[in-house]
Amino acid sequence: MKTIFRTLLTGIFLMVVTNCASTPAVPVPSGSRVIVRLYDARGQIELALANETHPGFQEVYSHARADASLKLAPDELMGQLLASLDLNGFNVYALPGATPQKGAVSYLSVEHDGEQTVFEEPPRSASIEKRRTFTQLKLLMAHYYTPVGSLQFIQNPEGGDIFESSP
Repeated sequence: MKTIFRTLLTGIFLMVVTNCASTPAVPVPSGSRVIVRLYDARGQIELALANETHPGFQEVYSHARADASLKLAPDELMGQLLASLDLNGFNVYALPGATPQKGAVSYLSVEHDGEQTVFEEPPRSASIEKRRTFTQLKLLMAHYYTPVGSLQFIQNPEGGDIFESSP
């Protein structure tokens, strides 16, 4: 059973990655406001990517944050992510509107210049195609999110002493 599951998961991942490689980007002009969020209700984990020229996040790495899950990605990469989401079914199942309350249900949301669309995790009673699409989109988001670097501001006034201490 594990072998079948692994094979299926590997196949889905390769399909998603292959689609990404040939996906033309959606234009994300400098200064646009694009945020893609994946929220997992089971683990209460959120992954968020915003375009690096988003006016609301110019100083995001300049101060301490309680949560470092938001990363800034190049505008071109965000355009590729938007195109890949569309190509893999996001716009088929996503609905306009606000995200659900955290903790209630997993979701993938895209906010593009003030317009938000959300694809909530389908219930078990939903079609297999809808459930498969949600899973593929989660893998796709992880594929884009993971390699993007991130900075985190920390306050450690004694940190400089490490380099000044003598053995």
